[in-house]
Amino acid sequence: MIARVVMVTATVAALFASGVRAEDVNPVVGKAGDTIIREADLERLLSYQAPALQKQVREQPEQRSLFIRQLLSARVVADRARKEGFDRKPEIREQLGYVIDNYLAEQYLDKVVVAGVTVPEEELKKFYKENEKDFLLPETFKVRHIFVESAKDATPEQKEKAKAKVEGLLQRLKKGEDFAKVAEEASEDAATAPKGGDLGYLSAGKTNSEEFEKVAFALKPGEISGVVETPFGYHIIKVDERQEKRTASFDEAKEYIRTKLQGEFERKRLQDFMEKVTKEAGLQVADEKPTASKEQKEEK
Repeated sequence: MIARVVMVTATVAALFASGVRAEDVNPVVGKAGDTIIREADLERLLSYQAPALQKQVREQPEQRSLFIRQLLSARVVADRARKEGFDRKPEIREQLGYVIDNYLAEQYLDKVVVAGVTVPEEELKKFYKENEKDFLLPETFKVRHIFVESAKDATPEQKEKAKAKVEGLLQRLKKGEDFAKVAEEASEDAATAPKGGDLGYLSAGKTNSEEFEKVAFALKPGEISGVVETPFGYHIIKVDERQEKRTASFDEAKEYIRTKLQGEFERKRLQDFMEKVTKEAGLQVADEKPTASKEQKEEK
């Protein structure tokens, strides 16, 4: 412990000896009246927010400025309200009590009651066994293509020019040029050309062209099609790999199942907890009709 204190003290001393000020280490990012927000304060306050907002504030300077302004503006108005005694009004104090209670309850349930909930491995296996038919994977094909655009409203001359181009590319392939290299150089599909025309794994009904699917899924691995016309233009298609229809293994499905069951287990933990604490507190609502307790339900 003594060694740690000495080390920290030495580090701080070294910082100041080298001309580094506290202001440089933890700079002020905003202030209003007596309220000062430093970088460390901002990070702490930001950590309480939703992940989406945290991402925006950290990545977008204008959102960062807006967040700081909102924090300070709220403090300025709240300070004014306190000076005028607004926070001492009975109805305001009562509403503040509700706000505090709700926030405390929400945070406690989230960070204490369900924080440690996990789905046991045996439950994952049980779900997989009972729903194995739902993990059937369709036949898939790893497909590449070379694309030359020809819009629906293209003139006959434009269509002819596009077709001539794709036929020229097909001849290059027939002479032995590498499909991926030709696709990267000449395909007009901006998304897949840099990847050698790679469309990834496709299954029936997952593309927007019946003409494309009919040809692609008839090819054997390694085969290259002729020129295929679709409403979007002309394609040359190659199938790299084919995977037969099969059932996903437990290991493949495990994380999906875990995600699916996690919410159910958390809701169960919350329900059990709420039933326990409200029963212990003798919670009653005059207008509510009596309902069977959990134990009574199980007896039935």
